[in-house]
Amino acid sequence: METIKNFTFKQWIVVIFLFLIITFGTGFIFGRNSGLKVANQKIENESPIITDTQQEPIQLIVYVTGAVKNPDVYKIKEGSIIKDAVNAAGGPLDNADLIAVNLARKVQDGEEIIVPFKEDNVAANSSNVSNGSSTKNQKININTAPVSELESLPGIGEVKANAIVDYRKNNGLFKDIREIINVSGIGNVTFEKIKDLITVN
Repeated sequence: METIKNFTFKQWIVVIFLFLIITFGTGFIFGRNSGLKVANQKIENESPIITDTQQEPIQLIVYVTGAVKNPDVYKIKEGSIIKDAVNAAGGPLDNADLIAVNLARKVQDGEEIIVPFKEDNVAANSSNVSNGSSTKNQKININTAPVSELESLPGIGEVKANAIVDYRKNNGLFKDIREIINVSGIGNVTFEKIKDLITVN
């Protein structure tokens, strides 16, 4: 205490000046750190929130009718096949002739999908009689037969019969009976059923 009392006026000035420097420096550092924290917090709060938006899948509208449990108009995803459309309609009935339908074909928007009944094809075959004799032993000329006659073939309903006629118009006459598998909806399974009943002569 005696030492402090013996300080001269200039020494007191130096002590006070050092005290002010230390106090100001400490406050500046503390304030600067606080300011940085506030700025960082503000940047975090203002950062944009990025949300992941997914585009809704494109839907097709189809009319499924015939030998299905719930015939109606349905919406199905783009890229779906005929089997998906049939399932959307509740699935096929027990007497549905699925062999006559290409279940793997892709669906087109606005399409009508007809699943034929087995008895329809049987009735068409049994009713195709000419001049009192059965056509069992007569082959159908796929180059000249009308839609009504083509429908009498097993596995060929109205849709496929029209497709055969359209194919003739757009591509010319069939050169060989096997060429019929190029018609939309007619594959090897159907061809095996009708190969002995058709001709191109």
